[in-house]
Amino acid sequence: MCGRYAVLRSVRDWESEAMFHDLANADLAFAGLPKYNASPMQSLPVIEVRDGVLRADAMQWWLVPHGSKDGKPMVGKDGTPLKTFNAKAVTLATSRLYAPYFRSARCLVPADAFYEWKALSDQPPLPSGKPPKQPMAIRLKEGRPMMFAGLFSVWKGDEGKEVGSFSIVTTSANELMAKIHQRMPVILPRDAYERWLDRSYKDTNELQKLLRPYHEEEMEFWPVSKTVNNSKNDGPDCLEPVRV
Repeated sequence: MCGRYAVLRSVRDWESEAMFHDLANADLAFAGLPKYNASPMQSLPVIEVRDGVLRADAMQWWLVPHGSKDGKPMVGKDGTPLKTFNAKAVTLATSRLYAPYFRSARCLVPADAFYEWKALSDQPPLPSGKPPKQPMAIRLKEGRPMMFAGLFSVWKGDEGKEVGSFSIVTTSANELMAKIHQRMPVILPRDAYERWLDRSYKDTNELQKLLRPYHEEEMEFWPVSKTVNNSKNDGPDCLEPVRV
C-alpha cells in the first residue's frame, strides 16, 4: 500500500532534471506544492497524455471510474468507499475496474519520498491488541526524484463538469521495504516513462514487466515523527528524522 507521500519540487525543478520540457499546464498542476504529507482525496500533480499532448494536471488521488453516477469514489456493499487510491500490479490486466485504464490511461506521479508504517512487534501491544507502528520515510538515495506508475480517469458529468483522478500502482516489497511493509509503490526507471505514457501502446504483457520492485540498493529509509499520522499536518517536520 502507498497511502502518503511527499512531492516537493516545483515544475521548474523537474524540468531542470531534464525529465520533461514544455509540459502543458504544468504551472497550474504544480501550483500547490510543496506537499510534505500528500494524502488520498487531495489534488496532486500527475503527468499524462491527453488529446495527443503531454501535460500535467492536478488530479484527485482516489480514482473515480468513468461509470460513476456522481463523480464520487465507488463504495462497497457495506457503503464504505473502495480504496481506489492504490491498484495492485498483479491484477491490473484482469481487474474489471483497472484493466481499461491499464491499457490506455496511464500516468506518472511525481514524488520525492513516501511513507509507510512499520509494525513494532517487539513492543507491548496497544489496547486493541495490535502492535504499535512507527512511520518511516522512504526515498531514493541522494534525494533523487521518483515517478510512480499511475492510472488516471477523467469523469465527465453534466454541463461539462470533469473530475480528474488517479491511482498509484503498487507491487511486492523489495528486500529493503520488506523490513517495513509487504508492498511498495511501483517506481519506474526513466527509460520506461515514454512507454508507460504512450496511450497507443496496449501490450499489457510487456507493460506488466515494468511493474516490479525498485532496486533496494538505490533506496534508503528513516523513522519520522508521528505528526505524519494526521493528514492535516503538512510541513517539513513530517520528513525530519527522529530517534526511536
